[in-house]
Amino acid sequence: MQSTNSQERDVISNNERLLRLRSEKNRRRPKFIRAEWHRLKRLRTSWRSPKGIDSKMRRKFKGKRKSPNVGYRNPRKVRGLHPSGKELVRIHNIFDLEEIDSETQIAQIGSKVGSRKRTEIINLGEEMEIHIVNPQIRRIQEESVDDDFVDEDEFIDDDEVLLEDDESDADSDDTGTTEASEDRDDMSEDDDSDKDDDAEDDE
Repeated sequence: MQSTNSQERDVISNNERLLRLRSEKNRRRPKFIRAEWHRLKRLRTSWRSPKGIDSKMRRKFKGKRKSPNVGYRNPRKVRGLHPSGKELVRIHNIFDLEEIDSETQIAQIGSKVGSRKRTEIINLGEEMEIHIVNPQIRRIQEESVDDDFVDEDEFIDDDEVLLEDDESDADSDDTGTTEASEDRDDMSEDDDSDKDDDAEDDE
């Protein structure tokens, strides 16, 4: 028993050491960017291996950008593990959740899972004491639904107000037209009287 416990402790301590090493390698790893990406607008920064016969990046000259190399990889034992040291398993229903070992694995709900299944998975995960990385639930806010619903009486009141506004606008337009016609008649009468006075003066 003591030997097995000591072996488990050694494995845990070794995994912790490898996880620390992985985080350090991730921090120090350079960004691998395509050569000459800044010279042409159509090129993206995604990595492409340089193939030019005179390419200094391909020939690994000093001062040029680094190229991907096998030495940049993470330790094999902790490769792909969660930062907690457990294996990350993607699930899409409660049956996938039942197959998870809570001691060595943690769950991640798929992005295409709906709110109903997601709620069932979260509730079952709490009962089985399984850690779920993304326990968020997409809920529709009731306030937005209430805002979208409008009473019919409000529509009726709005229609009445609009009709009253239209009638008042029509009345104002009619009064405006009548006043304008009266002004034109007065101006025509003044012009006729001026012409008669000029004719009398000539005689």
